[in-house]
Amino acid sequence: MDPDGLLADLDADQRAAVTTESQLVAVIAGAGSGKTRVLTRRIAYRIAIGSAEARHTLALTFTREAAGEMRRRLLRLGLREHVEAGTFHSVMLGVLKQRWADTERRPLTVVSDRRRLLSDSIDAVDRRNLSAYLAEIDWASARGIDAGLYPSAARRAQRHPTPGIDTCAQVYTAFQTLKRRRGVIDFDDVLAHTIRDLRRDEEFAATVRWRFRHVLVDEAQDLNPLQHTLVDLLRAGRDDLFLVGDPSQAVYAFNGADPTLLIDVETRFPGVEIVRLPVNHRSTPQVVAAGVQVLTASGQPSPLVSNRADGPTVEQVVADDELDEARRTVQLIVRCDPNLVRTGEVAVLARTNAQLTAFAEALQVAGIAVRRSATASGSPLQAAVRQAAALGSASRLRGWAHDVLDAPDSPGTGIAAADEPDPERRVAAAVLEFLREQTLGDGATFRAWVATTNPFDDATTDGVDLLTFHAAKGREWHTVIVTGVESSLMPHKSAGTAAAKAEEARLLYVAFTRATDRLVVTRAARRGGYARTVSPFIGDIDLSDAPATPPPRRVRAHVDPLVAAVRAWRDDAARRAGILPSQLCSDRDLDAIVRHRPTSAEELAETTSFGAMTAEKLAPQIVEIVRSVDDQSARSTMTGA
Repeated sequence: MDPDGLLADLDADQRAAVTTESQLVAVIAGAGSGKTRVLTRRIAYRIAIGSAEARHTLALTFTREAAGEMRRRLLRLGLREHVEAGTFHSVMLGVLKQRWADTERRPLTVVSDRRRLLSDSIDAVDRRNLSAYLAEIDWASARGIDAGLYPSAARRAQRHPTPGIDTCAQVYTAFQTLKRRRGVIDFDDVLAHTIRDLRRDEEFAATVRWRFRHVLVDEAQDLNPLQHTLVDLLRAGRDDLFLVGDPSQAVYAFNGADPTLLIDVETRFPGVEIVRLPVNHRSTPQVVAAGVQVLTASGQPSPLVSNRADGPTVEQVVADDELDEARRTVQLIVRCDPNLVRTGEVAVLARTNAQLTAFAEALQVAGIAVRRSATASGSPLQAAVRQAAALGSASRLRGWAHDVLDAPDSPGTGIAAADEPDPERRVAAAVLEFLREQTLGDGATFRAWVATTNPFDDATTDGVDLLTFHAAKGREWHTVIVTGVESSLMPHKSAGTAAAKAEEARLLYVAFTRATDRLVVTRAARRGGYARTVSPFIGDIDLSDAPATPPPRRVRAHVDPLVAAVRAWRDDAARRAGILPSQLCSDRDLDAIVRHRPTSAEELAETTSFGAMTAEKLAPQIVEIVRSVDDQSARSTMTGA
């Protein structure tokens, strides 16, 4: 890797964060300012200049999708050495399994269905409060509070669970007792067990710190107290720590997240170097200004600015009720560019899951698909994963994968769309990646690896995304319709304290800044039969009324020939390289190529996330594909004329 090449497409603030000689660094990064780009470039840059070693680097994040994106970006940057990048729980579970093997202890089983386990530990009459019990156990677990200390801690925190604190304490005790009796743990226990062993066994702690000498944490504003403690234990004696996060996107207080780690970072980490990323590269000035205004209205001003050209004014729709809101939202989507709908560049976001039902039904009536994961139940990709997982041994997996990839025309599952990559080929490439990552005696199964790494997270069906504000975090779309921006929903009626209302404003800020180009805000004058008023968070935002729309019509997706050509190139090149297509070129970059039709390496780098070096390498093929398709289109037009 060329260190200078790794910096070529960074702005001044991003470059400062990546190249600083300090080893204790906190990057305060606003929405759309390039958090993941900075974190992955920091890893690659330090390895390239020799100030860090790949095998001793640990990058921690909160979701499998984010961890998978990190790994893909590092591969695209040219890093071929293994870097440990994963969620807190998956990485620490690996540490625990190795410890159990080294100390010849019987390994504990990690259970994924906590509701069933909790249900087994209580009487049938109490199961109606299952969700309330789980919420209290989650709250306590995130803070490292066991059943014995829960009652006093819950009262100090002024918790008011429906079953009562004492009853919750009894259930919590029974839950912990059942886990010990069965020799199982849940995912919340993974961090607690790791922390306990790091504190009790100095030799084990020294070994873990030797292994993970360079620690990087993504989305640091979402750390809960247990994760804070783990980070402190990992960095002890070395302080080689790189934190990236945005206090304005701290929206997981219900899970124990504590954004003060970044707000008070100078006090918590004496000598830390703070680098701020105040430039949003994702959204238009109008979108960014709307998001900043939401924060300002709640007493949380932000310096975030956009470096993009002006876009349209933020639009608003004031509907009669929730059904009228859904109908008018669908009318807006009908008027969108069909290619944006087809490629998943349109999203409808809501504060609660219950709101989304009306939008799903209205979209179905209009003949517009709702986007879903390609590995969802019954999908071709899921069928191919199940087929591979059934093979069992590594040798059988390897043989199957090579048979599929070496075949000139893989039969696939027979139910994939003509212009989609063959699901068997995608899974076969994933199998080879899985086998490369495994070590002797690891014992991981392919199905478990898929669940942990989510190698197909870019693979989704066509259509509109329907998500809650929380689920939209970390995503982006060309057009975002933020619904229900009204009293009782934003802030939500459950937000009874000033801190809770401030978090609601941050949540709306997250929702607004998912839009790159067009933001529409909708609300209902009446919902559930009750009158509603506009949310206090948006009173000062410059809003224009959305244009009147015709009755819904069915959207017929137009298949751009360039889409098929670029996908075919991507799949063939990835097959020959033995990697996943998404590792070579993500769907978002593919769509950018189709929209902008680059004619040079410079244009390719400017319109995608490739970076200068990768763009230079891929440009000859991509530019030729674009030129060939456009020439053929021009000839067809002339012939038709």
